[in-house]
Amino acid sequence: MKKERVIIGPIEFVKVIGHHGEARVKGKIDTGATRTSVDVWLAANIGLGPTVDVAKVKSALLDEARSRPLVRSIVEIAGEKFALPVSVNDRSDMRYPVLVGMDILSTGRFLIDPTKKVPKYPGSGKTKKKEKD
Repeated sequence: MKKERVIIGPIEFVKVIGHHGEARVKGKIDTGATRTSVDVWLAANIGLGPTVDVAKVKSALLDEARSRPLVRSIVEIAGEKFALPVSVNDRSDMRYPVLVGMDILSTGRFLIDPTKKVPKYPGSGKTKKKEKD
């Protein structure tokens, strides 16, 4: 029997699990991103890894492709867990430390409702970084 799809919004709480711990942070759902990306600070603090490959990534803001390490990770969204390689990037200038890409979204487990409000999650302040507005 097929599971019902979970409705998520453009911003969701995401749990990223590493060897040294886990973090629950707000993540941006991005259907234009090929791969899920995690901030380098977050990856280091929860012990993501090891590096399994290097990916060439083209940013919408830059004309050239850049190389980023791919590390093993477990990412959980709305109770659904995904074990997959994620790219590690300095997202300190970005609003959200995690970007969820099509490597997760193409599984068909979610429907994205752009009108869904940002969830309220008690104890969501588990990251030490401040979100920029």
